[in-house]
Amino acid sequence: MIPNPSSPDTGLPALDDASIAPGKRRLIEAALRLAVVRRTFASLGIRELAREAGLNPNTFYRHFETLDDLALETITLIGARLRPMLHSVRDSAARDDPAHVASRAVAAFFAFALDHRDAFIIGIAEYHGSSVRVRSALRALLDEIAREMADDVQRLGLAPGLARERLDEVCAQIVLQLFHVSHDYLENPAQRATLLVQSERFVVWLLTGAMLNPNAAQVPAPN
Repeated sequence: MIPNPSSPDTGLPALDDASIAPGKRRLIEAALRLAVVRRTFASLGIRELAREAGLNPNTFYRHFETLDDLALETITLIGARLRPMLHSVRDSAARDDPAHVASRAVAAFFAFALDHRDAFIIGIAEYHGSSVRVRSALRALLDEIAREMADDVQRLGLAPGLARERLDEVCAQIVLQLFHVSHDYLENPAQRATLLVQSERFVVWLLTGAMLNPNAAQVPAPN
């Protein structure tokens, strides 16, 4: 099922209450509310963050040592929801009609971004931000999403004849493109339908082009 884009939530919706300590969740949600304005976690102060969360400043250090640790935890939580959702959508779409896997997966990705708007806006900014740890964690998450996409495409037979090395390259390009386009999707509601169609075409054209020209020179992985 594709997440409902009509009910955006800037926090961490649908997480089981037992999956994260209440204080930690409140700190993460407060950090998202504050950091989305400044586009970086590093700009936050511990006292400011605790005040926004309605907690004592010392509570922060019960859950995190640094703001980077909070950012890494947020990335982990978002990834733990995004990755299985995409896998489920691809499997479901392939059972219904393999020709619609790309369109449904792209729609699901953007719907998820809309449901987690603040996290995506901050993540896109932090992708080129000052923290090496946060940049590395974001790139690792995107790499994992691309690997899992390639696994599903190969398992479902959606790119017959395409070597795994080439498939990995294509999926990495697709995931990075969708991640960056999600910024425009979130910030420009009037353009969402157009961006959705353009992104679906990008996925189909890139995979089709790779299958038609499997011996093209390989390019370095995106960074």
